[in-house]
Amino acid sequence: MQTITLYKQIHPCQCQALFNLGFKSLINLRFDNEIDGQPKADDICQSATLVGLSYHHLPIDNDCLHLDTVQKFANIIANAPKPVMVFCGTGSRAKRLYQSAVVSELL
Repeated sequence: MQTITLYKQIHPCQCQALFNLGFKSLINLRFDNEIDGQPKADDICQSATLVGLSYHHLPIDNDCLHLDTVQKFANIIANAPKPVMVFCGTGSRAKRLYQSAVVSELL
């Protein structure tokens, strides 16, 4: 399994399956209430914790990505149990943040 997987929105009911697939950590890049029906960060955190996943919430704005955010992301990745799933609404923010960390030589 890869060390880092970039993905779209997950739901609390998926945490057990993700754990069973071997993931150890989740990083949520979404702000709460971006769209109707989106699961709340606290609900995902609770489900993740119950099944033994490490959970991190680093909401980012897709239009404005700062170096300090990229550094925070790289720090979370460095310290989180692997493998890690990074997710947002469609996966595009996860990809952009990951690529920014790689280009900045932080990962």
